[in-house]
Amino acid sequence: MGVDRALSVVALQALLMNGVRNYRADAAVAAQIERALATAASLDYVLMLATDSAGTRLPADDVRRAIRDGFARAVDDALPFLRAVAQVDDAAARSFVREGLRIVRSAIEAEALADDDRTFALIALAADVCR
Repeated sequence: MGVDRALSVVALQALLMNGVRNYRADAAVAAQIERALATAASLDYVLMLATDSAGTRLPADDVRRAIRDGFARAVDDALPFLRAVAQVDDAAARSFVREGLRIVRSAIEAEALADDDRTFALIALAADVCR
């Protein structure tokens, strides 16, 4: 499945966990913590599948579907999480969100997850933190 895919999983996990660690005191972020951590944890399974280390043989179609679904969940949960961090509205938070957008955009492109809602969310969030 590839090293790039595994690195993308780890980058999404780190994004969510670092965001929780750094911005949990903010009310908007605090409301997202449970979901963000659950998504970061579920990415462990995606990582095991992406690196073929799940410890059991699974049908290839099931593996592909589970990886795609895991990435989709991570992207869909990361976008509102980044929106919450952006509301902190300081230079460090804006920088964190800009880096997070690069990670999310990369996952969307690599996994062919682009759709109108995700694209609009990326554009709107990028516009909000471009100052």
